[in-house]
Amino acid sequence: MVTRHYKTNLDTFHKVEEMYNTTKPLVSKKHPLHHDIRPLGPRVRKWERIKKFSYNCYGLMDGGSYDGLTKSFWPNYMYHPMPKDIKEEKKFAPILWTYDGTRERIRIRNELSDFTHTIRNTMIENALPSNMHFYCDNGRQYIGIEHGDGKNHDDYYLPKGDYSLEFERETSRQRGPSSLWRVRGNTYQYVHPKKRVDKKRKAEIKPHIDKLLEYVVSMYNILPSTDNDYFHKIRMEYWKRDFNFTEKLCDPDNYRQLTSLFQEEMWINLRNLKMWSDLKDVENKLGGDVDLPTLRTKYNSFINKYCDLVHTDKGSAKIITREKTK
Repeated sequence: MVTRHYKTNLDTFHKVEEMYNTTKPLVSKKHPLHHDIRPLGPRVRKWERIKKFSYNCYGLMDGGSYDGLTKSFWPNYMYHPMPKDIKEEKKFAPILWTYDGTRERIRIRNELSDFTHTIRNTMIENALPSNMHFYCDNGRQYIGIEHGDGKNHDDYYLPKGDYSLEFERETSRQRGPSSLWRVRGNTYQYVHPKKRVDKKRKAEIKPHIDKLLEYVVSMYNILPSTDNDYFHKIRMEYWKRDFNFTEKLCDPDNYRQLTSLFQEEMWINLRNLKMWSDLKDVENKLGGDVDLPTLRTKYNSFINKYCDLVHTDKGSAKIITREKTK
């Protein structure tokens, strides 16, 4: 939950229309009358305002991405893109209300970039209808729709980027809403970040990886494997010279140094698995107590790490497509 400065109680399209018609435009040195700034709440928060796109379409704006007045609110902020035309400004409005005579629709959109957008979060929470609620969970934003019983609700993920959630219901100017909100169009599911190995690049250096593994298998019981001073000396030599691991991997003269780096990784992992009181009992477990399959697994992780073969795909939104109602 973000900080709530006020609640608009804009529960229907007609209330949005009424607020626009009854709110006096704000005029100042930076904002002439033609800017048509009609604040949603306290006039000091002038960037949160109602914009009329047409007689049956109103946008609730916050001075964010693709807002035509962004530069007038934040003159020194360079990261919000500006709209090419009124259609693009309408497309990226944080909240867009429309009405076709029998149904009203509300479309909600998050900001575009990945970092936290407190202004957008606060504005959406302030301006949503009372039977919708906005909340954040683990850095992700969601819209909750109440069922009407005051207890149950459906939650919809609101991803950042060029995505939007749209809901509709039957309504009339005289009688008001005659049904509950239902989702219209796509919904989304969060896809967690995934680690991926660069298989193409790894295949190119595989012959060298295999040769070093042969050396490791034959020497890891012979070279010092629990000597901190020895490991420190090897690591200083590694960093003192050109420390491109992939290039070193191609030269057999570096095999002893690289094997010692691998042994140090194995030893550190072993120490981390032990209780602090048992550290003195940690001995060389690389030989007798580690079977070859385990050694290969550890070696593979070591190669992936030092050759920088693992990359993480950031979290994304999986689109769950639904046909829009006509």
